[in-house]
Amino acid sequence: MTLIDRTAYPRFKQFPDAKELAELYTPTPEEIKLAKSKTKSHEGFLSFIVMLKSFQRLGYFPHPELVPIAVRRHLRSCLNLHSWVKAIPRDRQRYSYQKTIRDYLKVKQYDKAGQRLIAALVAEATEVKDHPADLINVAIEELVKERYELPAFSTLDRLIRHIRSMVNNRLFALCSEGLSINEQIYLDQLLVVTNNEVDENATLNLLKSPPKSAKLSAIKLIQNKFDILMTFGDAKRLLQSIAITKVRHFAAQARALDILEFQYQFTQTSDVAVMSIVRSTG
Repeated sequence: MTLIDRTAYPRFKQFPDAKELAELYTPTPEEIKLAKSKTKSHEGFLSFIVMLKSFQRLGYFPHPELVPIAVRRHLRSCLNLHSWVKAIPRDRQRYSYQKTIRDYLKVKQYDKAGQRLIAALVAEATEVKDHPADLINVAIEELVKERYELPAFSTLDRLIRHIRSMVNNRLFALCSEGLSINEQIYLDQLLVVTNNEVDENATLNLLKSPPKSAKLSAIKLIQNKFDILMTFGDAKRLLQSIAITKVRHFAAQARALDILEFQYQFTQTSDVAVMSIVRSTG
């Protein structure tokens, strides 16, 4: 799962200062009037305002218990309510308040239409970007722009990873179809492992290895690597349908793995991963 810290997904600051509380969470007279017209108890009144101010800050409805204590305390003070008044509505009340708040803020509930909207945009962005966090940010920006409520982070993460996988598999298939028989044999030989042990002299390891020094022997190894690369063919031509940013990302992923790990992670896409190394090295 993508780390939420690497994305723009909104979250509460757990310890907001007095200035932040005053500027971000103080209800207006209009909001107080709305809350009073839609609730029948002190608990409902506080719950409605907590939900409203939380949504305005985050773009979604967090669980009431996740609202920072400082925010709840500030809102009780603003509404002249006792400390014992709770801000946790019953389920039926919560759904009713959510609908009222969406209507008041002119925000649409995340639904199939919202999913289709970001799916199309993320699919397009995946042609150039590859990091899930970057793609999640693309989705968040579009949902906010189109005034949609944000879904749970896990929902976004699953959708983005699914779309990313589909787009990448399509790109992999497109590149693999362009391989000649000799090129396919060449790539397959790079991943040969003897007796289930990694061959340290395997060509894939040679392609991944950085220059060891400026000595003559190291320079000869670099020349040898270059000569091996030149026997492959035109990797640039085969990868022309993939943005260079993604080629670099695939190459970086492949370089970080040994042959056994490489075979496991790139079971059906190893050709493109290896070609990415060849392209970026050559």
